[in-house]
Amino acid sequence: MALISIFTFSSMNGSTVKAASKTSSNKVLVVYYSNSGTTEAAAKRIQKQTGGDLVKLKLSPNYPSDYNKLTKVAKRQIDKNIHPKILNKIKMNKYKTVLLGFPTWYQRPPMFINTFFNKYNLKNKTVVPFTTSMSSPMKVNRPYLKKMARGKKINLQSGFRANSAKKTTKYLKNNNLMK
Repeated sequence: MALISIFTFSSMNGSTVKAASKTSSNKVLVVYYSNSGTTEAAAKRIQKQTGGDLVKLKLSPNYPSDYNKLTKVAKRQIDKNIHPKILNKIKMNKYKTVLLGFPTWYQRPPMFINTFFNKYNLKNKTVVPFTTSMSSPMKVNRPYLKKMARGKKINLQSGFRANSAKKTTKYLKNNNLMK
């Protein structure tokens, strides 16, 4: 029988959320999308610190690698409410905590994050978003993330900006997410 310990931390709506710490039956998933490699580097660092499984989201259509083309595609998706497909088949029932990494585009999460919240059953899971943006703090993403999680019984945490290894480690330690 696995031992389960309990810890608390603040959720996005200000209430305290209880989540079970990692055990053999309570795994952590670090799932992310990276176009330039910045979010991927952060996700790999987080995976090493948490001991979680690591999954890179595969999207359809793919985003262009050219920055100017990428910005046009991202803006069009926002303007037309287009949710790109996620091709991964992730067995979410294996995980209690999901660290969700993405770049911040146009002061908000990319539209595939909507797809993520709609495609996967995240009920009763703790979702900790992280972003890699040099100019936008995590708080610009919160209203969009709250809307995506509304009514789905997800323990959505405030999350963090993962540009700095030191700040990332501090967040993970403060929220009992280190292995």
